Amino acid sequence: MSEKIRIGIIGCGGIANGKHMPSLAKIPQAEMVAFCDIVIDRAEAAAKKYGTPDAKVYEDYKKLLEDKTIDVVHVLTPNRAHSFITVDALDAGKHVMCE
Repeated sequence: MSEKIRIGIIGCGGIANGKHMPSLAKIPQAEMVAFCDIVIDRAEAAAKKYGTPDAKVYEDYKKLLEDKTIDVVHVLTPNRAHSFITVDALDAGKHVMCE
């Protein structure tokens, strides 16, 4: 596989930093290109540590979902937010990994 999978991370807290982003960083075919968190500092820190040089940062996940270049999103938010974010992501044509 020569093509990279472009990933958007929604929720940059504990589970994202403890499991998902470190694991994704080890996959050569994966690149994290967008990060979203309601605490913008967390999204910025994740982008700096794990993102591509041109990674985008968002506070509003719906803005991240508008990016047509993102192939898949990882929904790593608190449980109560999983369903509506996942449905919105699927409606936006994204593949979804919901924690």
